Amino acid sequence: MNIINFKKNINKYITDITKWFISLVLLFIILIFNYNYQKINLSIRVFLFFFIFTLIIFIISSTNKGKKFFSFIYDARIETRKVIWPSYKDTWNTTLIIMLIITIISFIFFILDNFLIYLISFLTGTRL
Repeated sequence: MNIINFKKNINKYITDITKWFISLVLLFIILIFNYNYQKINLSIRVFLFFFIFTLIIFIISSTNKGKKFFSFIYDARIETRKVIWPSYKDTWNTTLIIMLIITIISFIFFILDNFLIYLISFLTGTRL
């Protein structure tokens, strides 16, 4: 019983590796074709790129990790729909508050910097 499951897992693993290898080969074919055949009409190259890229996506989505990845993407889209996004007014008010705080802290650092420069120049005897 365990041997049968082991053989199924090995076969699945080998097919997944083969699919990933085919996807990488197709990706390199896209890159090499696009680089070597720059004189071919751009619309033809774009069509071939999208066709082969779609084929790569379908091959990757049939692997175990590809299924998990696309499931993760789908779940992430569902979660972003559940988020209650702030309104324009809330976003604008938060931005103004942050800008005000940054201005106040910058002014405090400016005063502290000038005070430290004055103190160090007073203690060392150099005048600015």
